[in-house]
Amino acid sequence: MLNEDELLRKISDVREQIKRLKLQRAEIAGRVKSLKEERRELISKIKAAREDLNKLREELSRLKEERQKLVNERRDVIRRIRDVKSELFSKREVLISLKNHESVPISKIKMKIDRLEWRIITESLPLEEENRLVKEIARLESILEDALKARKLRNEYNELRAELKSLIIELNSLNSKISELSDKIGKIRSSIGEIKKNVKELRSAIEEKNNQIRKLVNELVEITNKINELGESYRRLQENLREIRIAKKKAAEERILKEKREMVERKIREGKRLTLDDLKILYGESDE
Repeated sequence: MLNEDELLRKISDVREQIKRLKLQRAEIAGRVKSLKEERRELISKIKAAREDLNKLREELSRLKEERQKLVNERRDVIRRIRDVKSELFSKREVLISLKNHESVPISKIKMKIDRLEWRIITESLPLEEENRLVKEIARLESILEDALKARKLRNEYNELRAELKSLIIELNSLNSKISELSDKIGKIRSSIGEIKKNVKELRSAIEEKNNQIRKLVNELVEITNKINELGESYRRLQENLREIRIAKKKAAEERILKEKREMVERKIREGKRLTLDDLKILYGESDE
């Protein structure tokens, strides 16, 4: 069994161990608090990143819808260009066949027809001459019909060419808009990819923080258990010290009482008068 000095040294040592462990526990608790704060910041960043992702996805959906609308418009324009080109080709073929009639002076032909018809109406012509004029009028009307047809076709041809030019301009404009939207869509997809990558890194960082926190919490539990064990040991040592001191005090009191009793017994042997205190000591009633 340890003596008082050894117990005091042991108590002091246990007290220092508890003090060191409490300081260590406080330090670890501070680190846990800091890690939790860092984790909260990372979680906030993930939340913000997810909000950005939602906005970008909405914008991406809007742009894709807009681009699809333009693509459909372009498809219609291309189809119309193809139809117009086909019409132009057909009309050009007809115009080639009527090429000689395009330069015919329509007004002069009309005037000549009117003049011949007027002669037939107003003049008394021989039958042979009248038949000749009728045939000439028919020939001129045929030429006039072909000339008018050629002019109409030329106008339609020019209108189709103008429409084709307008359609090509519209097609180029649509291609430019579609290309611009495709660039925007590409950039947004790239941004979404970057944010997803960032979110993945943030999740990894959060998981790392969680692992660190769990490890430190386990250390806190171990340290707390050690502190509790040392606290229990400290109480036992204190109790042992108290028992030793009580025993020492009791032994000292018994020694003093023995010495006093021996003095009283000596007084009895010597025939000396005993005091009240002497009697108490003799009969074990001493307060000391």
